[in-house]
Amino acid sequence: MIIKNKKNSGKEQIALFEIFILIASITAFAYFVGAEFGVVSAVGPEGDCTSYYRGDKVIFTYGGRDYTVTSSTTIEGIGCDRGNVNCKFHKYTKQADGSWKRDDGSIVSVETEGATSYPTFLSLATAAATCYEKKNAGTDRDKRCENAGGICKQNCDSKDMIIVGDMGAQCNSPGLFCCKKSGSEQQSSSPDGVIPPIAPNIDTGNKQQNQTAGNETAGGFLGLGTTLGSIVEGFLWGAAVYSAMRFLILPFLGADESLTTAASMALGLGVWAGKTTYELLGGAKGAYALEKGIAVGIGVAAIVFALMYHKETREVITFTCYPWQAPTGGSHCEDCNKQGILSCSEYQCRSLGQACELINKGTDKEQCVWVNKNDVEFPTIQPWKEVLLKDYQYTPDNAISPPDRGVNIEYIPSTSKCVKAFTPLSFGVTLNEAAKCKIDTTRKKKFDDMGFFMSGGLSLYNHSYTLSLPGLAALTAENITINNNGEYELAVKCQDANGNSNTADFVFRFCVEKGPDTTPPLIVTTSIPSGNPIAYNQTSVPLQVYVNEPANCKWSHTDQAYENMENSMSCSSNIFEMNAQMLYTCTTTLTGIKNREENKFYFRCKDNAENTNKESYKFSLIGTQPLVIDWAKPKDVTIKDSTESIKVTLEAQTSAGYKEGKAVCYYGDTGETKDYISFFNTNSHLHSQDLWLIEGNYTYYIKCIDLGGNSDIETISFSVESDASSPIVARAYHEETYLKLVTTEPARCVYDTKYTNYPCDYLFADGIGMTAIDDINHYTEWNTQITLYIKCEDTFGNQPAPDQCSIIVRPYSGY
Repeated sequence: MIIKNKKNSGKEQIALFEIFILIASITAFAYFVGAEFGVVSAVGPEGDCTSYYRGDKVIFTYGGRDYTVTSSTTIEGIGCDRGNVNCKFHKYTKQADGSWKRDDGSIVSVETEGATSYPTFLSLATAAATCYEKKNAGTDRDKRCENAGGICKQNCDSKDMIIVGDMGAQCNSPGLFCCKKSGSEQQSSSPDGVIPPIAPNIDTGNKQQNQTAGNETAGGFLGLGTTLGSIVEGFLWGAAVYSAMRFLILPFLGADESLTTAASMALGLGVWAGKTTYELLGGAKGAYALEKGIAVGIGVAAIVFALMYHKETREVITFTCYPWQAPTGGSHCEDCNKQGILSCSEYQCRSLGQACELINKGTDKEQCVWVNKNDVEFPTIQPWKEVLLKDYQYTPDNAISPPDRGVNIEYIPSTSKCVKAFTPLSFGVTLNEAAKCKIDTTRKKKFDDMGFFMSGGLSLYNHSYTLSLPGLAALTAENITINNNGEYELAVKCQDANGNSNTADFVFRFCVEKGPDTTPPLIVTTSIPSGNPIAYNQTSVPLQVYVNEPANCKWSHTDQAYENMENSMSCSSNIFEMNAQMLYTCTTTLTGIKNREENKFYFRCKDNAENTNKESYKFSLIGTQPLVIDWAKPKDVTIKDSTESIKVTLEAQTSAGYKEGKAVCYYGDTGETKDYISFFNTNSHLHSQDLWLIEGNYTYYIKCIDLGGNSDIETISFSVESDASSPIVARAYHEETYLKLVTTEPARCVYDTKYTNYPCDYLFADGIGMTAIDDINHYTEWNTQITLYIKCEDTFGNQPAPDQCSIIVRPYSGY
């Protein structure tokens, strides 16, 4: 079973990276937007034009184009027809009634500028003309340098900084620089400590207006300090909104974690971006900045929410692995007989279809054929009585509507005949032919629609199924409502090799007892069998205990009541948290294990209905001693034979460990765990493995492991040589009364004295044997009257060619 979480952590990381890019973009935009817009300080009433100085031009921007005021009643600039078409230079003249006339004679009105544009143009033009009239009231440029916190000098000192840029804080006299005052001298003579600009400009959508009221904090680029100030202010607003949404509002409204995180971050970043935009666009002076700030904030919030929010769902996916099955029928059986010179094997034949069979086995007429090709009958299903547990029985179910049929499963000792809750229930079917069977909780029309295979999907004559179900009281205790009143049915269909399956269902019906649970939990088995050995010096062992119902379990070194046991297990408490064997798992770690003795433990459990075991489940682990490899061979020797590949037998003997050294041994030539191969003869005290090796030097690692997990490793090295030549007689001489031969290797020598045309063509077995000492020294009688035709054979069976001798000797007397 897999619990699948649909939230993709990889996508979440990508989303966070994209949000980081978005934040960086907002910061960059906030800084560079200062090239176009100022941050306005609302100083003085609207129409205050003291920010203009003598000699300055009065310019305002409208529709993305600059307009210059050349007198209090004249404006020059680029004008366009509606829709920004037919753009050309125009002069605008103010009329007595306050309206403006373009040089083409048309009155600037709603018709000429558009319903939305007209009020804006009229306001900008009137304000600019007013400022033109008032500009003579401004100070001279030297005074302006002082207002900017500077002083006019011919040269600025090394500690001073020249004030330059669109702020216009320059001196009027030629050759003078406006230098920033150093130290305590640096002060702002502006009424509010704000450096006044030439012409503060405010963006109004696709329009820019010459802001005639208020003083600007920077010129050109707003400057890093001013820009960061706006960003920090926006950040503080965003952080406040984020905190309120993240920790107060959304949790109070019951939003889940994913929605809370995404919405809080989206609103926080949206407010940050919107507030920063509002400030950078001179938010104190108009609804336009508010409108754009809100638009940017909503856009950023939407993007962040889309990137971060992932609805998280949990799905329980159950999968079962079944053995591969050939397709039903046998329509492709004959394909196996069309392989040319290659014959069809039984494996190939059966893989082409479940009804394929190889006939005439062992002859040259083997054929793969479709058996029972005309079989159209589906399997006949009957209840399998032998699989029922003690005190259970089948009774015919006459309430099932034809063509379906089936039986009731009854627990005989119960007055209600209902099966016991949390107790294994086993039942099955028997068939008239081998077939696959499936089982499901609902009746289905087709075999393929059924949910679960019986017997692992194998084609058998008999199939069984075992399950355990909670009682109605246990379901109610967990607030689970079921509408079957504790009654269940399971439908079975079967399909034979030719694909014939039952159209009707065979139904098993039973009920689970409805009364309160009065039976204590049953410990069915454990992950490690009781009495199992464990490795030497292992003082603790993780263990899983499997119980027939949800329960809390404890263990102790002594047999005592559940309440007095010292160690608790971690157990499944939900009735649906069962494993594939329909048992509930408790996990723990057993401690205090001693070597070389039996370690006893006692388990007891208490179920959700407070039923407690009165007797302990006894469990033991056997402490062991180290495993020892007494010897392993061949070691430090040379193994010879006359063949190209030579048989070498690896052998080892083990002792101690568990059961006096009973173990399984492995060999490998690298020492890596993945390269070890089990000995052919092993799982004992003596272990052997035959290898066929060519000439060379070899090193093998022998590793033995007993049932408790104790292991030992031994390394052996040896050489392999191939000897295909017959023995050589190194010397032949008279010694006392004997003829003595000395061979270069252990050998057996024979001779013949008959002279023929081919005196060496006798069979080795027909020769007369010589007496050998140490298989190197060979003796026979010294006889000067005969010639000896001698052949020698080594221990590997090497001897001279059939018509050759190892040596020909004729004894003689000396003179």
